[in-house]
Amino acid sequence: MKINLKGFFKICFRATVSLGLLLWLFQRVDVVEVLSSFSTIAISIWFYALMLYVGSQVLSSVRWFVLAKTLGFGGRLWTYMKYYFVGMFFNLFLPSAIGGDVLKAFFLSRGENTKLKASYSILCDRLIGLWAMFVLGAISALIDPDILPLRFRFMLILCALGMSMAVFLMPIFQKLIGIVFPVLSERLSFVLRYWERPRSLVYAFVLSLILQFCGMYAVYLLAMGLGLPCPPTFYFAAFPMVAVLTILPISLSGLGVREGGFVYFLGLRHIPPEKAITVSLSFFAVQAAAALLGGAGYLAGVHRDSVGGKNE
Repeated sequence: MKINLKGFFKICFRATVSLGLLLWLFQRVDVVEVLSSFSTIAISIWFYALMLYVGSQVLSSVRWFVLAKTLGFGGRLWTYMKYYFVGMFFNLFLPSAIGGDVLKAFFLSRGENTKLKASYSILCDRLIGLWAMFVLGAISALIDPDILPLRFRFMLILCALGMSMAVFLMPIFQKLIGIVFPVLSERLSFVLRYWERPRSLVYAFVLSLILQFCGMYAVYLLAMGLGLPCPPTFYFAAFPMVAVLTILPISLSGLGVREGGFVYFLGLRHIPPEKAITVSLSFFAVQAAAALLGGAGYLAGVHRDSVGGKNE
């Protein structure tokens, strides 16, 4: 039996980073106060936050369904939802933050020579979500200029504009690639399918705005349950930058990195680190509870369903 030493060392590195950051943070806070803070959040707040987050993931699966259909994949929406929640479980509980995405691509392309297309649908699903998140963050920064320091407001607006320009200029990039690398361009001709059928791109972006709003509002509800005074626009502006930090492949499911991000940004609003860590861990608990639905589905074998034929 071969052992993938490279993968093993990656997991060890990420575990060390997560554990080190958590230990560093908890050495600088009152752990008893962090634990007691959880009990101050009303059960109704937990329930509403969980429902909002689950709803956001349902909308995420609808977005993926739209994107996959545009690339020619068949199947029912219900099948995509089952795949999505199983993938969410593995994204959260596997050492790699993209382990669930790899499984989703496998489920979608199972039995067909369409792995590249399936992976592209998932990549676009992720990128459109990130684009919408930064657009909401930029709008929040423009609505409330005092919400974050100037450098962060500038970053939000720059990222939102940059991603928007990249989306609209993608056909031009594809033509340039075709001139320089014609063979590669031919193999990736399906990349422009979304620009050839812009309605699907608009649907996916609108769904992303709604689901990102739901997810970030869930964070706001948890913070409100702790009595924190920050307005919703603060979380819409700060959360994209924290989310980007957790995407970096340096930790296990963003643990430690996410908590450090919340401590930093909430600290800018003079929120004690104990409260910031509680907000972060509370949101992680909501994510874990939602992901367990996917774990239960996996044990029940829902991932064995096939999307069936393709719709070209």
